[in-house]
Amino acid sequence: MDGLVHDENEQPNTGRSLARDAAKPLKGLAADGKRAYLTRSDGETLRRFIEGTVASMTAEKLSTRYDRGLEHDRLYEKALADFRIMILDPRTRLASMRAFLEHELPPGRPQYVKVLFLETIARLLGKQWVSDDCDFIDVTIGTARLQELTITLSAELQELSLRPDAPTALILTPFGEQHTLVQHMIGLLFTSLGWSCQVLEPSATKTEALARAVETADIVCIGWSNVRLANEFKGLVQDLRRLRKEPRLPLVVGGAAALDSVDFLVGLGIDCICDSVYSAVKICDSYYELERISHQARAAGRTAVVTPSGIDWLTP
Repeated sequence: MDGLVHDENEQPNTGRSLARDAAKPLKGLAADGKRAYLTRSDGETLRRFIEGTVASMTAEKLSTRYDRGLEHDRLYEKALADFRIMILDPRTRLASMRAFLEHELPPGRPQYVKVLFLETIARLLGKQWVSDDCDFIDVTIGTARLQELTITLSAELQELSLRPDAPTALILTPFGEQHTLVQHMIGLLFTSLGWSCQVLEPSATKTEALARAVETADIVCIGWSNVRLANEFKGLVQDLRRLRKEPRLPLVVGGAAALDSVDFLVGLGIDCICDSVYSAVKICDSYYELERISHQARAAGRTAVVTPSGIDWLTP
């Protein structure tokens, strides 16, 4: 989604020196007039630097911004406060919540930011519950309204924008998991980025529905919040591996229990552990794009190499 992201400290010294060198002739551009020209090689170097290194640094800043959560963006402070009041009011209609998302959020943002807004509301509600700043009734009403809104938006968005060649994400939780709101939000986030998505309820993982879903999945995301369900989680992973041996399904895992069980997950061969819904979907999107490029390269008898400057196509 954001392209190849590099940490600033990982940029080679040549990139930093190039940034300083490239800035020098530009400062005198107006004064030198027509004498200020870049050679063909210098122009190509500068273009690749801008499209590669600078673009990836920009992507990193955007990624960090959304990974931290919209509660840290002052432009969303009022909207978050107002929407929380709406979802806790049992008289609020679904149409009113949808209108709020359409007209009351900062304009000009990508579609998926609306999903991140809902995820932020859910996370803040959970924090208030833990700190005893809201009661069980608030949590019950709020999560129910958010789940209703999320499922409705996801169904409509898939119907309107689904491409025939869209990749498919399978979203699961282990049997016995009580909290599934975040899984539906991850599904909506995938959908807003053009994916096809199927969210299975925990009980469905013990039925033939799992086998049918695995057949068409390109990637699997598993949400795991209750550490006491470790055996159920392990069984789910074993079922996925058994049902789909080749091509091997990448497994991405997140949730409170996952972050506390890294060694356990590594032992099971989990491909990636994420700490936010945005990072999970971003990683899946990047993985699928690299896989698509790799398949194209092999079909054409070439090799694709991803570098800080973009994608280089190599012939045999």
